[in-house]
Amino acid sequence: MKTNKFFTWFWVLYFSFCILFYDKSGLQYLDEFMTLGLVIFTFIKKTSGHEIKKEIYVYGALMLFFLVYSLVMAVNVPNAVFLDFQQQVRPYAIFFCTYLLAPSFTKRQQNTILYVYIIGIFLYFIGFNFGSEDATIGQACFQCSLLYIFFRGDKKKHIYIGILIATLGLFSGKSKFYGEYVMLIGFVFLLKNKFRLNNLLSYIQIGALVCAIVFFTWYKFNAYYVEGFKEAKVSEMMARPATYTTAGTIIFKDYVPFGSGLGTFATNAVSEYYSPLYYKYGLNKIWGLSGKHAGFIADAYFPTLAEFGLVGIFFFVWFWVRRYKDINRINNLLDYKIALMCMLALFLEGVADTSYLSGKGMGYFMLLAMAIRSRKMVKRN
Repeated sequence: MKTNKFFTWFWVLYFSFCILFYDKSGLQYLDEFMTLGLVIFTFIKKTSGHEIKKEIYVYGALMLFFLVYSLVMAVNVPNAVFLDFQQQVRPYAIFFCTYLLAPSFTKRQQNTILYVYIIGIFLYFIGFNFGSEDATIGQACFQCSLLYIFFRGDKKKHIYIGILIATLGLFSGKSKFYGEYVMLIGFVFLLKNKFRLNNLLSYIQIGALVCAIVFFTWYKFNAYYVEGFKEAKVSEMMARPATYTTAGTIIFKDYVPFGSGLGTFATNAVSEYYSPLYYKYGLNKIWGLSGKHAGFIADAYFPTLAEFGLVGIFFFVWFWVRRYKDINRINNLLDYKIALMCMLALFLEGVADTSYLSGKGMGYFMLLAMAIRSRKMVKRN
């Protein structure tokens, strides 16, 4: 199978069953099988992008080290370690494989992907409970908007259509989406050149964008990270601050420098195999973090870095510094914006969501890799 055909169906299956209808389809493990399929496909295909292979070897060695470290430390059961291992590997495997394969789509294949996305969004609105919070529709609309602009952004009218698609996501009622929407508007209409760290105007633009995002997301940000840390009386307000503060204790005090190990803290694996750390730090007494009520255990991405400690944080920063340098080498300004928004969207959602590690974050990593490789790609008509 040709790479572009493989990725056409990959995008279609991903959007339909890993985002929009994930909860209703009953295919909870489809994203894992899709990731495995992509890895196998990458191994059997002739790839380019060999300049990144050294980084892949470093990442592979690092994850194998943490796998062995976690099994030796034995903070949680081996099943938790292996479950978390495959979930931690997934986003980076998606990025590296897409980068190596560098898919390029025909006009017809682009249309197939976009039609499925747009029709799927409108089908999702059938029976939609307007007025309630729904993260799914926000993530679906934002990713669809970015992909539409990436495929069709050569004409201004298509950029407006992409913005319109994103606007539908406002019905999600999620503060994270409001921040992403503000970022999209600011990048598309106000960003005329690349950010330059030695340019005063770039700092002014960054400051204005951050202020705008904080303004539109302040209600939830204040509830969780300001008042939540002060009062912590409401269950959800108490769970998230407790998770962040405990993560700090793990990273900087109790498990220096390699963290507590895989499957031990703030991940889906902990929801499946309750971690002894939650008894150690008294988190089992907090509603939403207890064994019986575990709804807030895997509630944000950044606390999961406690599993990797200071060493893991160093390599996390190293990975994203390299991606930022890759993004800065993109010649096309629109592709540059798309790539930067993918990166920032992952950071925004990582504050109060685990999309980074779940199937819902796969699209950002795929599109990021495609945008970075776009400087070497030729889209065929």
